Amino acid sequence: MATAHVGRRLSSHVLGRGPAPGGTNIACPWCRIAKRRFEEAAAQHDRPVTVEYHSFELAPDLPDDYVGTEAEFLRRLYPGTKAAGADLRRIRQVVSTGARLGLDYDFDAVRHTSTFLAHQLLHHGKAHGVQGLVLDALFTAYFEHGHELRQVDGLVALGADVGLDAAVTREALLSGRYADAVRQDRARAGDRGVTSIPTYVLPGQDPIHGALRPVVFLDALRMVP
Repeated sequence: MATAHVGRRLSSHVLGRGPAPGGTNIACPWCRIAKRRFEEAAAQHDRPVTVEYHSFELAPDLPDDYVGTEAEFLRRLYPGTKAAGADLRRIRQVVSTGARLGLDYDFDAVRHTSTFLAHQLLHHGKAHGVQGLVLDALFTAYFEHGHELRQVDGLVALGADVGLDAAVTREALLSGRYADAVRQDRARAGDRGVTSIPTYVLPGQDPIHGALRPVVFLDALRMVP
């Protein structure tokens, strides 16, 4: 979930374990597309917009040692669908939509794992004012390079690339400083009626679900008093 603030702080859920206020998940390809589209809308708005991303678990029961392909994860997430055709259609749609936005996806390289630790890095980034940069780095590592985002060393390196102190980041991840924050984000999303991602929440409006076109986000931003 993501929370957006116009002229003040907003929130969004586009993130999850596995995002007005809004929710997100690092393993959610549409969350990445939604982030890019929302940013395009915010750039056209005549008032400053700040987004705070909140973690949202797509598969909270995913074992820590799980490793699966994109197709395997989709079948786990959406049981009962006609797997082969449905999986291929979803993947093709993401790849073609992302390409129009300048976002690359290599689903042959993607390996789904627990993203619980990666979401803790996202909270660490928020605490140090670089949450958006951390999220972009995680999306790129995951969807373009097939990195498994459950190893401390790799996450520390990603954080360092966007200016986070490596020693401080390592201590935060090893100590589980933000573990409860990730869990609390998911609980808050349920309290707000957010059951899917990407979702953006703007002040005084119902949650906006889906990776909608920039014009939809822009219209919503213009309605914020």
